[in-house]
Amino acid sequence: MIDADPAAQILTDDMGRILTCNRAARKRFEHAGAGMLTGALAGTFGNPAGIVHRLQGGLSRGDGVSEDIQTRLGTIRAAVHRAGPGRQLWRFETLPDRGQPGRMSEHLPVAMITVGPTGAILFMNDAARTLAGGRLKSLEEMFVSVPVRAGEINRIRGDDGPTDVMVFQQDSTARRREMYLLPAGQAGAVGLGGLEGLPVPVLRLSPAGRIVALNVQARTLLGGQAATGDLLLDLMTGLGRPLADWLREVSEGRLVNHTEFLRLTRTDREMFVQVTLSRVEEEDEVSIVAVLHDATELKTLEAQFVQTQKMQAIGQLAGGVAHDFNNLLTAISGHCDLLLLRHDQGDLDYADLIQIRQNANRAAALVSQLLAFSRKQTLRPEVLDLRDTLADLTHLLNRLVGEKVTLTLTHDPVLKTVRADKRQLEQVLMNLVVNARDAMPAGGEIRIDTEARTLTEPLRRDRARVPAGDYVLVRVIDQGEGIDPDKQQKVFEPFYTTKRTGEGTGLGLSTAYGIVKQTGGFIFVDSEPGAGTCFTIYLPVFADIESPPAPDPVAVQPSTRQGDGVVLLVEDEAPVRAFASRALRLRGYTVLEAESAEDALDLLSDPAVAVDVFVTDVVMPGLDGPSWVRRALKDRPNVRVVFVSGYAEGAFGDDGPKVPNSTFLPKPFSLSQLTETVNRQMH
Repeated sequence: MIDADPAAQILTDDMGRILTCNRAARKRFEHAGAGMLTGALAGTFGNPAGIVHRLQGGLSRGDGVSEDIQTRLGTIRAAVHRAGPGRQLWRFETLPDRGQPGRMSEHLPVAMITVGPTGAILFMNDAARTLAGGRLKSLEEMFVSVPVRAGEINRIRGDDGPTDVMVFQQDSTARRREMYLLPAGQAGAVGLGGLEGLPVPVLRLSPAGRIVALNVQARTLLGGQAATGDLLLDLMTGLGRPLADWLREVSEGRLVNHTEFLRLTRTDREMFVQVTLSRVEEEDEVSIVAVLHDATELKTLEAQFVQTQKMQAIGQLAGGVAHDFNNLLTAISGHCDLLLLRHDQGDLDYADLIQIRQNANRAAALVSQLLAFSRKQTLRPEVLDLRDTLADLTHLLNRLVGEKVTLTLTHDPVLKTVRADKRQLEQVLMNLVVNARDAMPAGGEIRIDTEARTLTEPLRRDRARVPAGDYVLVRVIDQGEGIDPDKQQKVFEPFYTTKRTGEGTGLGLSTAYGIVKQTGGFIFVDSEPGAGTCFTIYLPVFADIESPPAPDPVAVQPSTRQGDGVVLLVEDEAPVRAFASRALRLRGYTVLEAESAEDALDLLSDPAVAVDVFVTDVVMPGLDGPSWVRRALKDRPNVRVVFVSGYAEGAFGDDGPKVPNSTFLPKPFSLSQLTETVNRQMH
């Protein structure tokens, strides 16, 4: 059967020695009867040793491998398979000339050349040889100047003198490109001459921008609706200035071979094109040739990059603003707590102080949302079964949706556990449910579904790549008004909202986005105007690694015991330092103050100064908190540490060593939180 195969087959050992071959191999390869495989292939392939080595390398990673190789005789598919221990079966098949320009383009009325990566001309059809005056070897021989500008007028040398041609280019593979050359006069012909057979979209326009002629590729790119007589400005937009001005400048010769990126007005999908306009004059009649190139992928990548940069910048801004606000709120709520210590519930000022504290807490919650979006909040992850989490949350969610909306929960019976911050995950679900409720002012049903999903290969959608693996999906589905397609990409941006003024901050979905991303998950939106919206959350399944059971949490009761230790308080914000110092002194602690890390180290340089606990800000001018604490602990290894910061606990940095005997207290903190934290560290 192998001997009757029309494709050449050669059996070799692992060293490449030929053992036997079929009739087609003996006919094709001169030395196929004996010797080495590389010697038999030398007359066909330019680098047979490299080809054999490359394919054998691929064979070591599997049972078979093949490669299409371009030769002077056409494209040959070389394949090798295992044929038993120490045996390799090679097969060489000549492929049809579908991808070869020679036979297809030899008699094309348009001049066509095939160019290699170094500028060598690999092929010229009859029309190209006639235009250039013979067979040429390189672009330098053919064109007056190189590099050749695709989509523009270029000048070629010829027997009858230089000739201007419009160059259309098509990249066939990474190793070659095909150029179609059309004389400038022919490009301006009413019927577009041979342009109908070109593989690039081309239009001929009047100076006013009306289509005079177009080829099949242009009609396909424009959605099949474009026809002669249509105006270009009706087919594409986005120039930023009147399209007629651009056309007029080109037709008058004031703008030469100018390129713009425009958006097509197609209704089926969003597409962008790169448009190059060239002025063509024939018999005193001026026209414009437009060469189009599909730039949708390029603009999509650009939009992804811009969106990433914008979200990163907003995240940095949000984190910085949140840090400053947390310092202010710490001082406000802290001094409010100090005032409340001197007033009981019967005082006239007590209610006002409670209002101040409540509003400070609301402001702290808003800042927490900013930190959630910027993914700089401190998470307390734990292993969760979402069925239990949603069961605990159902009562609150039913109160949120009201009487006109029905809430339905559906669970996958084989749901696995995830690792997330329970409080933050509940915040995500509440935000999504509230948005679903607001989208149904007349009432309806909100469904929350959970599902176990295994991705065998990465999932790509909405500019994100979800790695393969096991996930738990949570869907929040409503029957509301839906979201317009042009708004769906913006819903996770902070402060973007479709609600009226006073009905929302625009931080709900951005908070959900930040929490889900910080947890290691993904969130997507699917919506159709008038048909409802579905938010889908992908949370990675927690790897069930054997670990010792966590101790039962012990509720911390407020301590009435007076402090009896020495606290070194290091804080660069004076209002925060003043509040913290007074709060600790009221609990009986001796407080030493420093406004910078350098001052703290100077104070500790005296061995007679005894300190039990360091309370220090993390981010400060000069040395930061962890840096100065590590220096101080070299001489005082038994001192406990309390780090405070308006940033998340991640402000420590991932690279530095952990500080022993330390704990973290996020700002804003109350008087009782500060004193209880110091008390736990002290004892």
